[in-house]
Amino acid sequence: MSQEAMNQLRAWMAEQGLDAYMVTQPQNRSYLSGWLNDDVEGAGLLLVGRQQQILFTNPLYKEVVENEAQGWQVNVPPSREYWAAIATSAQEHGWQNIGFESAALTFAEYEKLRRSGESIFTLHPFEDSYIEKLRQVKQPHEIELLKRAIAITDETFTHLCSWIQPGMTEKEIQWEILRYMISQGADGLSFDSIVASGPHGSMPHAHPSERHVQRGELITIDMGARYKGYCADMTRTICLGEPSEARMQEIYDAVLNAMKTCEAGLYAGIAGSAADALARNALNVAGLSEYFVHSTGHGVGLQTHEGPNLSPRSPDTMVLPEGTVVTVEPGVYIPGWSGVRIEDCVLVKENGVEVLTQSPTELVLQR
Repeated sequence: MSQEAMNQLRAWMAEQGLDAYMVTQPQNRSYLSGWLNDDVEGAGLLLVGRQQQILFTNPLYKEVVENEAQGWQVNVPPSREYWAAIATSAQEHGWQNIGFESAALTFAEYEKLRRSGESIFTLHPFEDSYIEKLRQVKQPHEIELLKRAIAITDETFTHLCSWIQPGMTEKEIQWEILRYMISQGADGLSFDSIVASGPHGSMPHAHPSERHVQRGELITIDMGARYKGYCADMTRTICLGEPSEARMQEIYDAVLNAMKTCEAGLYAGIAGSAADALARNALNVAGLSEYFVHSTGHGVGLQTHEGPNLSPRSPDTMVLPEGTVVTVEPGVYIPGWSGVRIEDCVLVKENGVEVLTQSPTELVLQR
């Protein structure tokens, strides 16, 4: 647990007139408590008061919580129903105004909590959790964990480049990614790996299939290792042997230029929409922007996708803070043909970025 983060949260609570704040979003819970658990089915929640910090959980997790959540009062309600226990805590500490993460609580849960707290406290919803804002700026130990997750991902790509052969199926490649990452010390995958070959490459989130990869076609591989809770995210597009069409290399070069142009133009304080425009404008010059159908990037940390976003939909007030780690991932997807995506993770600094992803960006693997 970061005491600085707790101090910032409590200062925000005071500004909002809150006596306590309830945290139910799993990664926000992990960030504050140090207990790494993504289980959303009743694993637990936090209740942060002006001085108190209580972690509610159930018997399944009691031992691990007591080991990992240092500095937290652990409360294990015998009924596995947290709502009555929250009401009891509110009465004990005199909490009358409790904030909660409305995007991370079901309506049914809200109703149970509201009924339990009738005449005791008033609930105040916050759709954008302040903790997610805190998570955007990575602390030194978080950066080191992210760097290790990214290094495992790079090592896996190096292995794939020597291992992959024409005739393998997309699913075989997907399985090898998982196997190798685990062998290198990863907890597992940040997300289900994407292996999209040939015409499947026109779908940004294609699911690996039994299709056999072919020599001379584009193969997009999107993957990331998770290490001690922190996520990597990297995409490379490769071709086994020389491309079968000249425009494969031309489109690849345009996407690579868009990624490099964006990386070169990023700095702390740039708006997310302006960051997105760096890549989008480069593809527009190449006549390919109509095939770029998603945002340029997003934050990574305890989640593969978190704030801040590099997106044309980002409000002008949303800027990239110093110390955030984001992806830069332009892509071109041409229906009925194929696609190209190339993605790095970068650490945003005052006057630029540190590119954390070290995998090579050559298209052709000689086979």
